[in-house]
Amino acid sequence: MMKKYVVSVLAATMMCAMSANAASVTIQLGHAEAASEDSVHHKMSTLFAQYVDEMSNGDIAIEIVPSGALGGERDMIEGIQIGTVEMASTANMVLSNFDTTFSILDLPYVYTDYETAYKVLDSEEMQGLINKFAEESGVRILAYGQGGFRDVISRKSCVDLASFKGIKIRVPESDIYLSTFAALGANPTPLAFTEVFTALQQGTIDGFEIVPLVVLANGYYEVCSNVSMTRHLYSPNPFMISETVFRSLTEEQQTILQEAADKAAAEQRAWVEEKEADCLAQLADKGMTIDEEVDVNAMSDACAEAGIYEKYRDIIGADFYDSVMALIR
Repeated sequence: MMKKYVVSVLAATMMCAMSANAASVTIQLGHAEAASEDSVHHKMSTLFAQYVDEMSNGDIAIEIVPSGALGGERDMIEGIQIGTVEMASTANMVLSNFDTTFSILDLPYVYTDYETAYKVLDSEEMQGLINKFAEESGVRILAYGQGGFRDVISRKSCVDLASFKGIKIRVPESDIYLSTFAALGANPTPLAFTEVFTALQQGTIDGFEIVPLVVLANGYYEVCSNVSMTRHLYSPNPFMISETVFRSLTEEQQTILQEAADKAAAEQRAWVEEKEADCLAQLADKGMTIDEEVDVNAMSDACAEAGIYEKYRDIIGADFYDSVMALIR
């Protein structure tokens, strides 16, 4: 069980540093991607900053800190808890290290289209989990943006179970990702996102898995030749703020941040959907092979046969798991 967070001296110091004048606040917002127009986290962050500026008439400024300058994704969430980071945009699977219930969004081959994913993201069930997490961890999720559906990016085609045998695939530091790629027959290798490019250059790993937009935004086409459209996992991106920071604001300022986050998330989700086909075309133009003929059914069956769904029903909690699955069916 997660212990209730304690407001640290660092957090108190941060509050004092924000501003003596409640009408003039600057909040730092970190993410691990490059500051590129094709970056899913940077897009969400810039939209949010724009809407906050407009809604607050310039009284609240959002300072975006990209490229992992505030640390890796797990580091940033830990920083939010202890008061060294104010806001962050990360991938959802990182949250499972803090509360395993969030694994409900990372189950392989459960979310097969955007409509289904949004139905869960915007559900009362998820809002209840978000509220509980804010109270227990000190991390408030304002909204969920998205990266889209994750594919395998490597030096070879990964279109069936045979092609996964023995291949070293970087995965995030998440048990559910490890379990998924072990079920597919790969050799999953946990590694921080900020270390992936170098590991590919040096041949430490054969490939990794991520949404294609991240490949385009961060230049991974320089070190990988194939995008295999496995669409094995949906990738929602929690957009988070320190609960201590949030509570330090006036009610009006809190409302501005929440409304700006909701508006930015809706626009960013639509942007990701619209960018999908264009992104793959751009990657093909840069010399990558787009493997569209993938045996997804065999991959899904392999995950089921490995017992992933039964295992995570127990980890997540049967009642919550079943209530979310009922939204999908």
